[in-house]
Amino acid sequence: MKQGKRVKPVFPIEYRLLIMPKYNEREKQFFTYMALRTENEFSSFRYEIVVEPVMTDRVLQFNIHGLRAPQVTIPHSGPAIFETKFTNLHGRYELIVSKPGREKNTFTISVSDKEILLEGNPRNKFVHVTTTEQEF
Repeated sequence: MKQGKRVKPVFPIEYRLLIMPKYNEREKQFFTYMALRTENEFSSFRYEIVVEPVMTDRVLQFNIHGLRAPQVTIPHSGPAIFETKFTNLHGRYELIVSKPGREKNTFTISVSDKEILLEGNPRNKFVHVTTTEQEF
């Protein structure tokens, strides 16, 4: 039997992660805004992504645990979302996004008050990291 070429499996993007610097007018300080959303959009509810953000030394880790139904049961369509912000991030950080099943994507980001630079792309990535709201 003749064997053909091996077809590489396609790893679809499941999540988008927005990282951008913002300024809080009231507190007069810069912060780093991070939002994670699903690629899939839901028609019944706007779910929340259950994420455990962990920051240790120079490592930011987002452990995705799953989805949670919204507290208010008013029908609303759209992707599931998680939002957080970090203050006093400056310099280079390792960013790890992990999902159930022990899959991880690791990136390196450089953070300043004015911009976020993304370095490195994992081979089998399930999360797309962006620094602009247009791509989010």
